Amino acid sequence: MQNARQAGTARSRRRPGLGMDLLVRDGAAGDQAANLALEEALARAGPRAPVLRIWQNASCVVIGRAQRPAREVNLAACAASGVPVLRRASGGGTVYQDLGNLNISMAVPGRAPGLAAEVAALVAAVIAGLGLAPSAGERGVFVGPAKVSGLASQLTRDGSLAHATLLVTTPAAWVGAFLTPAPAEYHPADSRRSPVASLRDLGCDLGVAAARGTVLAETARRYGPPRRRAPSAAERRWQRRLLAERYRMDSWHLTGRTEEAQWTTRPVLTCTG
Repeated sequence: MQNARQAGTARSRRRPGLGMDLLVRDGAAGDQAANLALEEALARAGPRAPVLRIWQNASCVVIGRAQRPAREVNLAACAASGVPVLRRASGGGTVYQDLGNLNISMAVPGRAPGLAAEVAALVAAVIAGLGLAPSAGERGVFVGPAKVSGLASQLTRDGSLAHATLLVTTPAAWVGAFLTPAPAEYHPADSRRSPVASLRDLGCDLGVAAARGTVLAETARRYGPPRRRAPSAAERRWQRRLLAERYRMDSWHLTGRTEEAQWTTRPVLTCTG
């Protein structure tokens, strides 16, 4: 019954004419912490309509809300290469991001437990349009055994966020260089390791700009032409607050603990691996 309700919620957001906002002028790839804060701010600010953000981070490793860096990340390799290790507020597993990767984020009003499945379906349709045969699940989007897109989500009182990575040109070897192998003893918060591959690894001669255009085209097909807008004043206020109370704090990224304010909620999550 719950799956049926979630599917119905996803279908309702795809009705023609409902529309989708597209966030533009949304920050610099080199300020990875500000980018993560803006993602969470989209849900915290209570979006009036669904909003899509397609963005990039410069090189970094991003762990899930409850994860331990030492279990997930090759900290020595990151330090040697100047790759920061950051924590996001959503659940799920650890991902490597750089300019060969697209981040695709969707925020909607209210609590939407099925939103991650909707984002996975969007990404899978993009990959299928490139001539590959994707399979979408709660851990992300795969082509054969290889994960091409990781997936996670966060529910707040005023809005829901789901986001996906899409490896476009980043070589799989780069991802492996900064992450650890699976620990001998599994903990519930650990990433569920899978082989990864970028679209280029899979034979798609596609650059990041072209991949972004493909995501936008699929978005328009599903929701109608997106309405371009800059971040709202409320979203910027939340971004500044989150930066001050989380994302500019070393303790948040290292341990997940801060002097958290009363608005903080532990995310109800789905997953990546």
